[in-house]
Order: sequence, then C-alpha cells, then structure tokens
Amino acid sequence: MRAFWLTPLLGFHVFIALIGHAFAATDSPGQSYESCGLITSEYLTILQLSDRGLSAEALTESLPDISEKAATRVKALISLANKTGLTETYSTIHSEYIACARVVYKHHGAPGPGTRESHFYHCAGENKIRYEISMAAIIGAEQIDVARQLPASYSNV
Repeated sequence: MRAFWLTPLLGFHVFIALIGHAFAATDSPGQSYESCGLITSEYLTILQLSDRGLSAEALTESLPDISEKAATRVKALISLANKTGLTETYSTIHSEYIACARVVYKHHGAPGPGTRESHFYHCAGENKIRYEISMAAIIGAEQIDVARQLPASYSNV
C-alpha cells in the first residue's frame, strides 16, 4: 500500500508541536493499542464538536476535571483545524493513530486472541486500511492498483 500512502508532513509537525505529548509518547513501551485508540477518539470528538460550533473555551469549561495540559491540547487542536482545515487535521490525527499502533506493535507485537487489547489492535488495523484507501482516493489512485495492495482478506471487497 505504500505506493499511495500520503503522510501530511507539514500537518504532522504542526500537530506534534501544538498538541504536546499525548501521541508523542508513542515511542514509549507504555503505550497500548487501547491508549492509541482512546487518544484518537478524544481528538476526533473534539474536532466533531468544534465543527458543530462549540468553541475551545466552551469545550474546556464543560469537561470535568480537565488538566491545564489537556485544555491546551484542546485549544491547539481546534487552532490547527482552523489553520490547516478540518480534512487535513482529521488526516493528521489518523496518521498519528497509525504511527502510535505501529510503535505498540514494535514493542509488544500482536495481543492474544479474544483479549480486550486484541479488539483495539484490530480496530487500529482496520482504521489504517480505511485511511490508506481514503488517501488513495484523494490522490486519484486507480481502484485496481489500490485493490492489488490490500491484504488477501480484502480481496472480495
């Protein structure tokens, strides 16, 4: 799938600089597939609420017991979306999710079947596939070329 992989480098660097260390800690063996998924979910929810008109101030004021660092990340994420656009910010978050899961795999491998962590592992893998297919569509890749690069389990899709 690497032929059509598109990493938004500028957005990625801005995201890391603004958001802080939630994903930046991904080179730590302490991360899990679940933590990668939860961080991603929180960021996507913030973007969705912001897109529906909630300000950074409204979000940070309504969240119970939010830390100063978390409030700063909320504001930075919304600022990034305002600067680079919603689509670019979504793309950056998804590429960070993939990177986070990749590092977890590097440190821990695949979790045991049927475990709680295995559900998050499979979710991360499915997200990666969907994200790469979306990026391929955006850059105009031919459907047949994309299909050839998918894992065999997707051959009937």
